Amino acid sequence: MEETKAVKKKTEEVEEAATEVILQYRNYEVNMADVTERVKAHYLAKGNQPDSLENMQIYVKPEDFTAYYVINDSVVGKVNLF
Repeated sequence: MEETKAVKKKTEEVEEAATEVILQYRNYEVNMADVTERVKAHYLAKGNQPDSLENMQIYVKPEDFTAYYVINDSVVGKVNLF
């Protein structure tokens, strides 16, 4: 039990570390935080209010050079990856 608590505490410490996720595909590279911001901007450009965003799923398809998204389980769209 003590060992489990120690591992959990260490994991929590690691989660606080700054993380950057980069997608590399062929000769292209994109920061996934930038993709997330583009999705949010696209959502807002459609006339939605910032406080209406409750949940978001982003599906990255590098072979299509596109990130597809679903926001609040009903609003769908896509943005270019690169």
